[in-house]
Amino acid sequence: MVISHSEKINCSEQKLWALLLDKAKHPEKTIKQVTESTIIQKYTDGYLREMTAVGMNIKERITINEKSREIKFTLVDNTEFDGYFLNKIEGKDCELVLTYLQDWTPKDKNAKKDFDLQFLSVIKNAVLAMKKLAEAQ
Repeated sequence: MVISHSEKINCSEQKLWALLLDKAKHPEKTIKQVTESTIIQKYTDGYLREMTAVGMNIKERITINEKSREIKFTLVDNTEFDGYFLNKIEGKDCELVLTYLQDWTPKDKNAKKDFDLQFLSVIKNAVLAMKKLAEAQ
């Protein structure tokens, strides 16, 4: 199921992009549910990261697309879910919109469908934490 949260952000695009790049390397700075994070391998367009969050071990192939102002986190070798997470900036300086979008599908078709409710609050709080950080002087 696709869930997302967007917020208007009052700062420069350059500042917000730099913060998103830092968040990709250090998610624990803005996502309090992340307890551990390690970069496993680097690529020309991103890296492979492993982290522990919401009681899950999550391995992701992170792809950075500066031109489209997107960072995509694709699940790798996950036993419970298939899918990806996306950070996207739209708009122009001081009129930016930041969106975090999660599109995860349970591999077990009989799995509980309420997992997205847990992640919705995580996503919303993470966007609000980034907004606070970006708009701080």
